[in-house]
Amino acid sequence: MAGEPSVPSPWWEGILVDRLRLVAPNDAPTRVRWIRREGGRAIVEVDHRVVPAARQAWNIDLVAPSGRPVRLSTRRSWGTLRGAKAWLRTPPTSGR
Repeated sequence: MAGEPSVPSPWWEGILVDRLRLVAPNDAPTRVRWIRREGGRAIVEVDHRVVPAARQAWNIDLVAPSGRPVRLSTRRSWGTLRGAKAWLRTPPTSGR
């Protein structure tokens, strides 16, 4: 999956795991692995069985540790990293 966390930091990994555990089925794996982050965009790996739960859990408004409101939003999901890495190389579109 790929998205645009507006405050890229290690704080996000904990948020992603915690939020996913709230909505994923009890027997589903909730491991989140950061693949790559560039600027405000990131690619993370999740088990294919929790992609719908991840989308539900991760399209939210949050408050960063600095107290600043931020928006976490998923953009795409791929079965392989090839498409995700190509997406990461493209410039972000405004308003998305």
